[in-house]
Amino acid sequence: MVGLALAAAMLGSNIPAPLYELYRQRFGFSTFAMTAVFATYPIALIGALIACERVPDRIGRRATLALGVLVSALGAALFALAGGLSWLIAGRLAAALAIGLAGAAGAPLLVELRADGDRRAAALVATFALSLACGLAPALSGSLAAAGIAPFTAAYAIDIAIALGACAALIAFVPETRPAQVRVARAPVRLDAGARRAFAIAALGSGIGWWVASLFVSLVPSYLGALLGVRSPAVGGVLALIVFAVSPLAMFALRTRDERVTLRWGMALTIVALAGILTAVPARSLALFTIATFVAGIAQGASFFGAQTMINRLGTPEERARVGARFYAITYLMIGVPVLAMGALATGFGLFAAFAIVGGLYAVVALGVLIAAGAPRARSAATERAA
Repeated sequence: MVGLALAAAMLGSNIPAPLYELYRQRFGFSTFAMTAVFATYPIALIGALIACERVPDRIGRRATLALGVLVSALGAALFALAGGLSWLIAGRLAAALAIGLAGAAGAPLLVELRADGDRRAAALVATFALSLACGLAPALSGSLAAAGIAPFTAAYAIDIAIALGACAALIAFVPETRPAQVRVARAPVRLDAGARRAFAIAALGSGIGWWVASLFVSLVPSYLGALLGVRSPAVGGVLALIVFAVSPLAMFALRTRDERVTLRWGMALTIVALAGILTAVPARSLALFTIATFVAGIAQGASFFGAQTMINRLGTPEERARVGARFYAITYLMIGVPVLAMGALATGFGLFAAFAIVGGLYAVVALGVLIAAGAPRARSAATERAA
């Protein structure tokens, strides 16, 4: 039920992806304006995660997750009723708040619900749910749009129904693991040097993997149309589905591997995926682009699962929600800033050059994370507690 609730909270934030070009045509926006609408979400999410990091301790894990699912439904309603740019931005802000709440509560709730405290299993459920939702959402909206079935409302109506059902099931069947507290201690999170290094490696690795995956729910439809001549919203939706359908399969296949080995595989394959995407455009090859899409899905699954497992091992139970919230904040910072940079660079240098510049920088960072994750590690106090 917790996995379903996490998926429901994430679903609404990804439904608009194949529709951005249609929104641009409907409302007459520039490409940069639509890029800004997309980037509103990860940037606002950073603030939401920081603001919400203590909410699970104050009102409880389950209550926070349920609230996040309801706010996600509100965001979907705003998109369904959208009459202009301000509606779309409001919908993205609501989606950001929803994930801020769900992200702060979901992983800690999963860990605490397990009697054996298995952090790897909890990470598998969380990452599987989030990745699957990211793939199904654009595939649903893209397919409905291609079929001409209420492209601006149908997918959101389905999303709202799923969110309300998931919220009801969560409240009915999942117990609260940490009672609400009137006053929450404001002691800072204290990680030792080894734990801080692990946190940095995990957060950077997660951010890189998610940035590549997020391209398929943000800029890839425009990328396909402008550079490869493929303009069907269904194609963009299917490519996003490939990424986020392959991702959980990779997580499942790697579930018994050491999390650092898993993260290193993710970084190596991220570099391969970026190279494939960059090569596909000069070759004007949709087939090569599709192969790179599969590789990107494996890379995202490996990097996110490895990173989330590392994060689940850090901090005390009292620090867990705040550590997780900061992990997601850095992840989404690494999604939002490059997307805005690409939108700005594209106006002067073109979309392909913008992607090449940003993608090249991220490939270098991915190589750095790959090397750092393989370096000898000190056994931190947090790791001792989790072992």
